[in-house]
Amino acid sequence: MMADKKNDTNFTDERELALAARNEFESKNFSACMDKLKSLNSLTQNDPKIQHNMCVCHFHQSGFQHVENLKKGLKQVCNHVHVDPENATSVEDTDHAILFFNYAVILYHQRQHNQAIRILEKLFQVIEPLEDKLALQVLLLLAESCLSTHQPDKALRPLGYIDKQMTSSKQPTDKSEKKEAKDVESDFVALCEKNKAKIHQLKTKCYLQLKHMRFCKRELKSLMTSSSTGHTSAALFLKSNFEYERGNFRKANKLLTGAQHDSDPWQSGESVLVMYYNNLGCVHFYMGKYHLSCHYAKKALTENTEAVQSLVKKSSQRRTSRPLHTMGFSRHYELLYNAGIQLLHAGRPLAAFDCLIETIQVYSTNPRLWLRLAECCIAANRATPGLENTSKGMPDSNKHGVVKNVVGTGQHRKVILSAGASEKKYSNDMKSAAIPVASLEFGSLCLCNALSLLPSEMAPETPSSSSSTGNGLEQPDSSSTSSSGGPKSPLPGTTPAFPGPPLKSYEVLNLRCSILACSSYVSLVLGDYLVALHHAKDLLSVPGLTGSLNYLGHMYAAEALVHLNRISDAIQHFTPEHAQDVSVVYPATQDQEKDRERVDKADPTPNDGNEPQEAQGPRTRQSQPTSPECAKTTVYVNLAAALAIRNEWDKARKCLMKSCSFLPVHEMPQQALMLAIYLELQSGNVPLALQMIKKQQMVPYYKAVEAQMNQPPSSTSTSNPTATAQPPWQDKSPWRK
Repeated sequence: MMADKKNDTNFTDERELALAARNEFESKNFSACMDKLKSLNSLTQNDPKIQHNMCVCHFHQSGFQHVENLKKGLKQVCNHVHVDPENATSVEDTDHAILFFNYAVILYHQRQHNQAIRILEKLFQVIEPLEDKLALQVLLLLAESCLSTHQPDKALRPLGYIDKQMTSSKQPTDKSEKKEAKDVESDFVALCEKNKAKIHQLKTKCYLQLKHMRFCKRELKSLMTSSSTGHTSAALFLKSNFEYERGNFRKANKLLTGAQHDSDPWQSGESVLVMYYNNLGCVHFYMGKYHLSCHYAKKALTENTEAVQSLVKKSSQRRTSRPLHTMGFSRHYELLYNAGIQLLHAGRPLAAFDCLIETIQVYSTNPRLWLRLAECCIAANRATPGLENTSKGMPDSNKHGVVKNVVGTGQHRKVILSAGASEKKYSNDMKSAAIPVASLEFGSLCLCNALSLLPSEMAPETPSSSSSTGNGLEQPDSSSTSSSGGPKSPLPGTTPAFPGPPLKSYEVLNLRCSILACSSYVSLVLGDYLVALHHAKDLLSVPGLTGSLNYLGHMYAAEALVHLNRISDAIQHFTPEHAQDVSVVYPATQDQEKDRERVDKADPTPNDGNEPQEAQGPRTRQSQPTSPECAKTTVYVNLAAALAIRNEWDKARKCLMKSCSFLPVHEMPQQALMLAIYLELQSGNVPLALQMIKKQQMVPYYKAVEAQMNQPPSSTSTSNPTATAQPPWQDKSPWRK
């Protein structure tokens, strides 16, 4: 009896100490809480729960700074109860759930999101018996982790569970269920109501990543009308992101400017200024203001560096380590990735290469990043900078001229022509191609890496007749919704492309075509013509190819065949039919059409009629001809060059004259002028060649074409069908009045 009485007294003391320790912890009086936990630990003889609570209390007492001590303490507790959160297949005892959760919290803040998701999914399987507060924390952290890894479909599962619990508690069917629902309402649902703003933010992020604008607009409305969160920086940033996805870039810019930019990284674990400048850079990038976007990207990088340095300085002053929530603070590599893309579009490939080559050590499995590195190498190694004519998309060759030097006097005076396109294209030095410099050899290696990272076989989706909307994610129809009132999640089957969202099947196919086109070009410049021909044939074998890539594929294949002395095979690619379409837009897939319909249904007038609708997507500079006339000119010039190699001078001259029918004289490429001079010299017409050299224009050819166009049709010359046919370019010629 006395022993039983003593046990009851000890149990009462333990219970009182436990309640007192909990009250002190909730009051943030961690010193008193630690004293009571030590007293409780002496009574319970090293209870693992008490040891766990002591680790957590000590961690809070240190200001979330002693992360290594927390990990060490959690590991000791896990060893004591024989639990391994990372390798366990499931949570066998719900008393161990708090160990799993705390371990996942550490992984999340250290940006090991995939490991955190694996642990949290084990807790999600046993979510019902968990305490209400712990269950809600597990659900919210799981949603955050899934969003950090671009998995909005998985993030909707825990959020849907929350909605289901809140909906079922408000719709009881009988008295027993009503009583049970009342209990749920007072516990779990009450906690959900307190965290309603956070739940709306997570839903908004999910629908933004899924491009479900109608559901996103509904969640944003609930978030913005809330008195407590309506004007916070998080809500304004989400609203700005929503307008950005709809193409209202000016409105997105205005919302970003209205957000509060002051924040303490030591307390919040994030810098609003870094996000502000980065988002401004993205908005101006899609407005086509590349240099301004580069300016904001630089400011974002500077703010990020200064914020990290301030954290390090503050931790050194306090002689402590950084808090846990600041471990994953730096966004250096994501910002560098954005800056590299913006610099590449701004015409600064060397600076872009320096940015992207630094990010490759973190995002080495991103095939799109390897392609961007190769594009930097290609742009940096062009023979003539500024090759594109911004108005017509043809090489602006007259800036450099064809005369390199003039030597001698009198009858010994000689004109030395420039090498033109026959200049040295690649170096023969013995440097390794693996050295990360902006060379074509390294660009070829980047393209090989990009091609190897893509799935070996990807079934192409059935294209439709509509044009692409440019949305990058494969989505289900917005008419299908889940039980929680949201859209159904799309099926997996994507290729990871961090730091961006994963690539869908049609995006992988488009990316493969771009890689093959760049690979063929680089191989041509490096003199590897068999490989160039192989890549060009692989490109042309892709069904549903865009007009521009189809045109480039034929041009690259023909050039490789010419270098391989297969002129007859090359001439088959030089046909004007391949230059009828030079568009860069892929046919829209069924999923992309559903995305566009979903956005249209969500908001038929996204700018509310106050602003002109802005075009979505960056206005990229294009190296290929941007009009069929320019493409046809290139085809006929190349055909003339191929015929000249076979010494068919008359046919080559006719093809060259034909090329003069599509563009004015001042827009003809330098290669055409060099070829015309060569043909006249081969024909012995030295005065005409000298005249073209002096004027640096193909004026005689244009005069011949104009005379032929003004010649009246002859009814007797029926053998030549072009002599009596109306020239298709007569009314469309840009230089004729």
